Amino acid sequence: MLLPPSVRYCDGLVSDVARDAWSRAARNWVRHNETPNNMNDLIERPAMQALLGEVAGKRTLEVGCGLAHYSRWLAQQGAEAWGLEPAPRLLELAQAMAEAEGAGLALRAGGVELLPEYPDGHFDIVLLPMVLEYVDDLDETFRQAHRVLRPDGFVAISIVHPMRNLSVKHLTADGEELRIVSGYLNSGVYEWSLWIMKDDDGNDITCRSQRRTLQEHVEPLVRAGFLIEAILEPDAAPAAWRIDAARCKENRHCPQFLLLKAVKRER
Repeated sequence: MLLPPSVRYCDGLVSDVARDAWSRAARNWVRHNETPNNMNDLIERPAMQALLGEVAGKRTLEVGCGLAHYSRWLAQQGAEAWGLEPAPRLLELAQAMAEAEGAGLALRAGGVELLPEYPDGHFDIVLLPMVLEYVDDLDETFRQAHRVLRPDGFVAISIVHPMRNLSVKHLTADGEELRIVSGYLNSGVYEWSLWIMKDDDGNDITCRSQRRTLQEHVEPLVRAGFLIEAILEPDAAPAAWRIDAARCKENRHCPQFLLLKAVKRER
């Protein structure tokens, strides 16, 4: 099985290792987000914002909010935005960014383990953006998300596309980037120290993630009582193509992201 450099399967849980790794890599993540051609800004976030629809007056919870990109945007759109972030340095930076923008956010330190602390039917929308690979128990996470949502609420999820996760780059003779997908059904925990995992001095940081198939994301949602309303494999918008056509073209060969919207059903 082909794996990218610095990746290996391992035993154990991911959440504590990922929390510490992302806290150490927080400044590098900020630098990544300041580049105009980062794939989250080019593809993932515009697609998620369109998926969320009209949010004014809604109470939202962003779990694993990172720098609170969505919560800050939601507040600007008139939502009551709450957020959870387990990595301390990311949370500090998110709070500072929100204060600088004048966004009144309700941010807390923690992750999915804090969902049981919220009352039933408390939120209209629960966002799980780019966080599920750092969650060990999807069944419990989705059960709690279902419980804290109002009867007409929904979860909005973004993940690295399962066909993209751990894919290996291949450059054609004319320089076009393709992806080799290997071992798609080999789910499990893996350790990695790829490009984003650098500390303030440029040293590699080891992180852990859960590798799951599309089926392994969908089945826990259904078991929790959700009805899947939308599955998106977003293409880049025209504005993104003008910024970085090569990366947008590569996304068409093997999508970078997959988004899900699942509405609450009464169990």
